[in-house]
Amino acid sequence: MPDQIYEKATARSRFVNNRRALGNRERARQARAATLLLLDDSRLTSADTVAAYWPLGTEPDVRPMIAALLERDVRVLLPVLLADRDLDWARYDGDPDALGDGGAGTRRPPGLTLGADAVLRAQVMVVPALAVTAAGVRLGRGGGSYDRVLARIAAARDAGLATPWTCAFVYEDELGTLEPAAVEPHDRAVDAACAAARLVEFSGL
Repeated sequence: MPDQIYEKATARSRFVNNRRALGNRERARQARAATLLLLDDSRLTSADTVAAYWPLGTEPDVRPMIAALLERDVRVLLPVLLADRDLDWARYDGDPDALGDGGAGTRRPPGLTLGADAVLRAQVMVVPALAVTAAGVRLGRGGGSYDRVLARIAAARDAGLATPWTCAFVYEDELGTLEPAAVEPHDRAVDAACAAARLVEFSGL
C-alpha cells in the first residue's frame, strides 16, 4: 500500500504539472474539441438530466457543454460539497453569477439541494479526472468525493437500478496513460472517457 500511495502522489503531481504546461490556449482548444465530441454522443443527445461539474483551475472547461445542454432544455445538476466531502446535488439554471461559494474553491447553485442520490436520476454524469487508466480507473484530486459518488452508482447498478453513464472529461495525454500501480482499491472506474480526439468506452471492472 505505501508503494501505491507513493505512485499515486507522483502521478497526481505529474498530471497537475502537465496541465499547467499545456497553457491556456491549448487547454481551451482541447476542451472545445472534447465538448463537441461528447455533445454529439447519443447518450448526451437523448438525455433529459445530466450531472456535470463547474471547473476548478486547469480542469477541462465544461461550461460551454453545460450551456449547450441548457439550450437543449436538458436539466443540469451541479455538485454541492458536503462537510464530510461527499457530494449533494443542485439544479443549475444557467446563471453563473448566481453561483455561490461551495467550499474548497467550488461553486454551487443557490437554493435547496436534491440529496446525494439525485445523481442516480441523471442519464449521464460528466466526471472531472486528472487521468484514467487503460481500464478506466480514475485519478481524482485526492478528496475522495467522486469515488463516493461512483461507488453509489455502482451499488445501484448492482441492485439492478437504472444508473447514469459516467464519462471522465480529460485532456488528450490523460486518457489511458495512468499506470495501474498508481491506483488504490477504493479508486473507481468510469464507463468512458472523452478527450479532444477520442471518446473511449471501457468494458468495466
